[in-house]
Amino acid sequence: MARRTAGTLLILLGTLGIVLSALGVLTIWRGADDVTTAAEDTLSVLSDTLTDIDRSVEVASTTLEGATFAIDGLYTTTLDVSETLSSTRMTIDEMAGLAEDDLPQSIEASLVALEALEETAGVIDQLLRGLQLLGVGNYDPEMPLDQAVAQAGAGLDPVPESLRTMGAGLYETSASLEQVQEGIVLMGGYMKGIRQNAVDADAALNSHRTTLRELQTRVRAVRREVDGTIRRVAWGATLLLIWIGLSQLAIVRWGVSLWQRRAPRRAAPQDTGSDRNRS
Repeated sequence: MARRTAGTLLILLGTLGIVLSALGVLTIWRGADDVTTAAEDTLSVLSDTLTDIDRSVEVASTTLEGATFAIDGLYTTTLDVSETLSSTRMTIDEMAGLAEDDLPQSIEASLVALEALEETAGVIDQLLRGLQLLGVGNYDPEMPLDQAVAQAGAGLDPVPESLRTMGAGLYETSASLEQVQEGIVLMGGYMKGIRQNAVDADAALNSHRTTLRELQTRVRAVRREVDGTIRRVAWGATLLLIWIGLSQLAIVRWGVSLWQRRAPRRAAPQDTGSDRNRS
């Protein structure tokens, strides 16, 4: 009875192992299909994402290149403006020097000459009037010659101070232009730094684009091989389960042999008392 019970348990365990192996094979292949589909979807989304990122990086790189060209043009413009301001300052300084020093001195010298000429003009005016009285010539001006010279000197008298004031204003203008020039030069230095940063950022973006393309290549390679890899793993697991299921047949056969084997009969005991009487 105990052998049959043990045989029955072995048959049940072996059968259960075969059934579980068969269910495992079915589950593996269903799971392999699901895993393949999920992997394809995931890799497809990853590939599309990498493509979008690569396009975004390309747009950013193109924008940086355009910004670099614009900064180059602006930097060149600042250099031209700085040179123009430098030339303008030199011209203004020359004009200020003339207005503050040379021209006033020349006009003041002319005023001194006019003052000396005023007396001479009075003498000439009296001489001409005397000649007119003698009947020589016709001299009757609206303003005497000495008064005309004096009026001319009076008109030129405020000019030197006005020129000096104008010269001082020109010097102030030159100083203001110098500050503007310094600001433009400083701005040019900032733009040069910004350009270098843009160049570095563009180089970094190009490096990232290279990395993204390598990742895209690897993702495509994985997409091509993922189905075969999953199926190879599924076949390996299937063969393992088949081997396990076949090994369960030995357990079943063992249980069957135990269940079918009959217990050996016991020998009947001999009557020793009757044998003794017979002897």
